[in-house]
Amino acid sequence: MRRFGGASKIAAMTISILSRRRFLCAAVAAGAVTPLFPASAYSSVTKGAQGFIDKWDEAWKQHDAHAMAQLHTEDAVTVNRFGTVLQGRTATEKALAFLHGADGPFHRSTFPRQQILVERMITPKVMVVQSKWQNPVMNSDGRIDPASINDMIVTFVLTEVGSEWLAAEVNLVNVAKMDLPFSNPGQKP
Repeated sequence: MRRFGGASKIAAMTISILSRRRFLCAAVAAGAVTPLFPASAYSSVTKGAQGFIDKWDEAWKQHDAHAMAQLHTEDAVTVNRFGTVLQGRTATEKALAFLHGADGPFHRSTFPRQQILVERMITPKVMVVQSKWQNPVMNSDGRIDPASINDMIVTFVLTEVGSEWLAAEVNLVNVAKMDLPFSNPGQKP
């Protein structure tokens, strides 16, 4: 008898769980459940993400290492496309000053603007932005080949500081073209 008693309690709990799931699904479908973030938060994500990318692109275009560094938090971490890890705004500015300085490999280079691929709010003050970007190929001797381009994906973890979005994490990777069944357009060779 106890077996049936326990089994019927489990059955009752299962029915209760299924009923709650059905109710939740119906409520979501009907729009009765408040989303995690209101629609206005999503529009501010887009505005914040695009504003940050525009500032980044403009500073990069001007080869202004200080302006680029100011788009990072004090404790920002950057991993560049070669696997170099930069910790902190000061280290980032030093690296950017070398790259964009008068004798640096990017000093005379031009770069197309980034295109946002994905923007996603993680918390009200943290968002992730992934963008498509192109950079000249850099040879092992540290010189660039302006005739060759690397397609890249840049992942920014942005945090809202005051009224601005700043990069707390930046990860730049070169895109390897592959012809896979799940590849996105432009990803195939």
